[in-house]
Amino acid sequence: MYTQNGTIVIEGRKGTGPIQKKSVAPAPRKPRAPVVRKTVKPTVKPKPKPKVVTSTKKPIVKKRVRTSSSAPATSLSDKLVEMLPTAGIAYSPSFSPLIQVPVYFWSDIPLLVTKNIEIVGEIVEVRLKPTFLWHFGDGVIFLTKKSGGPFPDGEVRHSYSRAGHYVIQLITSWDGEFTVQGVTSRIPGKIESVSALPISVVAAPSRFSPPVLFKR
Repeated sequence: MYTQNGTIVIEGRKGTGPIQKKSVAPAPRKPRAPVVRKTVKPTVKPKPKPKVVTSTKKPIVKKRVRTSSSAPATSLSDKLVEMLPTAGIAYSPSFSPLIQVPVYFWSDIPLLVTKNIEIVGEIVEVRLKPTFLWHFGDGVIFLTKKSGGPFPDGEVRHSYSRAGHYVIQLITSWDGEFTVQGVTSRIPGKIESVSALPISVVAAPSRFSPPVLFKR
């Protein structure tokens, strides 16, 4: 046995014959499995989205602060509108007044209204007096400080010259003064109320009667 050209040669002899050389093929090598290298992808971190911060601010409400001079007047005016009575209208004769005959008018409004009201913790004494402006519906007006009355003592009276339907309007204007902590002041401005009432005036019928003779 020997090697020749990288090959192991084994010789075997039988008898005296020539030596036969046998060549032994090298054992095949097992193929190696290919090494697969994994490519590691780089991890991409997502970029953080910017946070949008919205700040909700409440609107600033500025309250109007009334001064001491204007606050009582405005509050007092509101109180006066609530406390004042509404004027009612009446007339006499109440059924079918005649033309050329005086009709007496009056209102149920008192000639003096006194009341204590509370404004911002203060007691305010109020004194009011009315003024009456009568519109009789035929273009005639009458201004007075008296409320009128029925027959025969009423000061507000009017005679219509034509028969028809009229609307009486009474405008009542209030003015006066108020007292706070012993200090008295005039009430600024005037408060007015309007009342209305329809009236129908008729003509007196004419009657003819035979003459009456007196004998002695």
